[in-house]
Amino acid sequence: MPVVLVAALSAACVGNHAPPPGTALQDVRAIEIHYRYSGWDRVDEVHRLQPGPGRRTFVRRSQGEAHADSAADTGSVPAQRVGELLWAMSAPAWSPERAVAHVARRVRPAQLLKQALPEAGSDASACSGARLQGYLQPLLRGAELRGELLQYYQGLPWTDDDPVMEVRIEYDHAPPQRLASRSQRLQMLPWTLGGPAPAPATTSYAVPVTQAVRRLLPPTSRAAARLEAREDGDLAGRIVRRAREACAAQTR
Repeated sequence: MPVVLVAALSAACVGNHAPPPGTALQDVRAIEIHYRYSGWDRVDEVHRLQPGPGRRTFVRRSQGEAHADSAADTGSVPAQRVGELLWAMSAPAWSPERAVAHVARRVRPAQLLKQALPEAGSDASACSGARLQGYLQPLLRGAELRGELLQYYQGLPWTDDDPVMEVRIEYDHAPPQRLASRSQRLQMLPWTLGGPAPAPATTSYAVPVTQAVRRLLPPTSRAAARLEAREDGDLAGRIVRRAREACAAQTR
């Protein structure tokens, strides 16, 4: 598929927002995605993509702890996926409220409840076990879940999780663009988007940015697993605490 047509299709997918001059798909020289994590264990991955013959695909070379004693893992990525990232980055910034509406549709209530149950059952008080589950269920759907997610994204970080993801896009005829996140939240929202100069850095909760970065990574990547997670323990814990408060208020 011609590069021009690929770019047009990518634009149609995420909105017709013109990218800065010199930052079109055919101008991309390389993309580097660096993911580091130093929580319960340590991860250090680098994924570098460069145009292949005819620019129909990008060749991806991945290195990290899994490949420390061997040659880099090599794969290919359709050029359209690179175009999707460029257009997602050029679109207007998303608000937390807009992101929450999308993230809520990905959360699986049954799986989130499964994560919450160990904590929910660890209390010998009247607000535990089956009684507490009755207060949990309404918080796992609809407006209640969206409200919980909004508070979750606005909450303070915790100390046992320190992810860092940095994306650098190099161009032939323009300064590099940068995308970064240190967020511990689902889909690593929000992102900080910077460049090319003199454009100021912006903060965005854009779910399409997360999705586009994820599609550039190999399926075995720990970075990919981080970006595609649909629930996490901190969200489950917050919902349990909210359920305990509601239960305690009714038993006074």
